[in-house]
This record gives sequence, C-alpha cells and structure tokens, in this order.
Amino acid sequence: MTYFCQDCSYRGKTAGPSGDCPGCGSFAMVQAGRVEEKPPPGKARLVLLVVLWAIFLLLVRWRLIQ
Repeated sequence: MTYFCQDCSYRGKTAGPSGDCPGCGSFAMVQAGRVEEKPPPGKARLVLLVVLWAIFLLLVRWRLIQ
C-alpha cells in the first residue's frame, strides 16, 4: 500500500505517525493502493533516439560547413 500527499505530491510506503505527510507535514494523505510501475522504454525507442540525434548532428555540421 502506498500513500500520496495531495499538497506536495509525496509518494511513499509509510505516512507519519499521526497520519501526516513526512515531506510537508500536511494531513492531506490518501492511501493509493498498489501502484504499478511502468516498464522501461523498449529497444526501438532507444534506437530511434540515437538515429534522431545523429540526424541532428549531421544537419548542424552541414549548416556550419556552408
């Protein structure tokens, strides 16, 4: 079970001893249940990033030569 503070966006597994937020001290804590983590980006996304950076650098180099 995780806790979420509506004031400072703190997320954690524990709340303060009296139900307050450990980050800001607010009592606007909500029990959020289980939060599923997103899987890491796929290999295709990394390849696309590298290709786009290569194109960008080639365009910058081409522009500096002209």
